[in-house]
Order: sequence, then C-alpha cells, then structure tokens
Amino acid sequence: MPTQELIAKAQASYEKGNQLKDSGNIQESILSYQKAIQFRPEYPQPVNSLAEIYEAQENWAEAAKYYQRAIGLKPRNHAFYLKLANVLVKQNKIYGAIAAYQEAMELNPNLPAKVYKELGNLLIRQPNNVKEAIAIYQTALANNPNWQPGVGYFLKLADALNQDKRLEESIVYYRKVIELKPEYTRAYSSLGNVFFKMGRVDEATGCYQKVIELKPNTPTAHKKLGDIFKQKGQLDIATQYYQKALELKPEMNHVYSLLGDVFSQQGQDEKAQWCYAKVSQP
Repeated sequence: MPTQELIAKAQASYEKGNQLKDSGNIQESILSYQKAIQFRPEYPQPVNSLAEIYEAQENWAEAAKYYQRAIGLKPRNHAFYLKLANVLVKQNKIYGAIAAYQEAMELNPNLPAKVYKELGNLLIRQPNNVKEAIAIYQTALANNPNWQPGVGYFLKLADALNQDKRLEESIVYYRKVIELKPEYTRAYSSLGNVFFKMGRVDEATGCYQKVIELKPNTPTAHKKLGDIFKQKGQLDIATQYYQKALELKPEMNHVYSLLGDVFSQQGQDEKAQWCYAKVSQP
C-alpha cells in the first residue's frame, strides 16, 4: 500500500498532467501521468489518461496496452472495455474487440444501441457468428424502442437473416430499407433474390424490374430476369434479357452459357455453339 505521501504525490502529478494536456503540452503530460503511476501503480485515472492520449495519437498498440492495464485495475468498469474494443478494431484484432464488447455488455446490458450495432458489425464479418450477430442486432432494436437506425443497419440485419436462411424475416428488413430509401437498388435486388429462392417468381420479377427502372444499366438485374423467364419457358424474353446483360457487361461469361442453353432449347444450334465457345474464351 502506498503511503499518504506517495498518494499525494501521485495525485499532484496526475493533476499536473491534466493541466499540461489541457494546455497542449502532450509530451510533458505523458511524463506527468507516468510519474503518477510510478508513485501509485494502482491509480487508474492516469492510466486511462495515457490510453486516451495514445488513442488520439493513433498509437493503437500503446493505447490498447494502457486500456488493458486500466481494466486490470478496474475490472468492473464497462467503459474501459468499450475503449479497448475501439482500439483493437483499429488494429484489426477483431476477436479481441468482440470479446471486449461482450464483456462490456455483460457488465452493463443497458448500453446505447450504437454499441450493439458496432458489435453486430464485427460479428457479421465472421462467418460462424451470423446467428449471434442477428441476436445482437435484434437486441439493439428491442432495448431501444425509440431508436431510429439508418438504412445500413437494417440492410445488414436483412443480409444476416438471409444468410441464415431466415428468409421471411429478411423480407421484413429489406422492405424496411426500401421504406427508408425507396431508390436503393441494392435492397430491391437482394429482396428479389430472396423471393426467387422462395419460388415467388412474380414478386422477384417486380423487384428486378424496379432495379432496372431505377438504374437501367444494371447487368445483374437483366441476368436475373433472364433466369426467371427461362425458368418460365418464355425463351424469347429470356434471350432479350440475357443479351442485354451481356451488352452491359460482356465479361459475364456464365451468361453466355445460359444464353446458349436457351438457343439450344429453341433449336438454334449454331447460335448455341457460338455462345458455348464464348464461355471458354479468356
């Protein structure tokens, strides 16, 4: 245990560090905070202050080191875990950042929705954590009924549900995206893909046609419509869409194969062979 004299010296050095920091003398403030820690190693405030300085300087490794030390001194302080998570993300240490966020949430489940969103965004980057990401995204919505997240949040939730094969639920959030941003072609395209997976081809058709209405030169939408009309046996219409997709993006070699299949079904063998030959061309 430090003596009262050492505690007083630590306090004085810490306060001097604050004054130096406020006046812009950062390097001197670092020395004062370090001196405070020397006098009193278990003193969390100067440790946190050093971490914040290094974070502001984008010295992520030093910032992480001091936030970890602060956590060692105050393991029940959820704010230290959140700060640590932030600097670990900056170092692309995703698993460590996830663990820090989870620890903060365990200590304080009533954190702002933004924190849950950030954790969900990290989880969704890891293929095996999709279910957990969905749960985090949905918890953020449930715990913050007055929160109004942006398009990106609902899109990520919809994509995660789609990836987890919870298609009906994903539809709800793709529609929410469209409600917030009616001109967002990405949402229509993804919603169309979901409908197509479910065999709801008329609704899928409407989505892809909306993409083309908003952004006519979207080759994937033309290709998808070609797939739908090919499946329906409306081969002339399928041909038109496939050809338009290739006009917009000639390097879509797999579309030549699909178009070749259509020509083959129509008995146009010469055209079919020409398309198949294109598939193998570099």
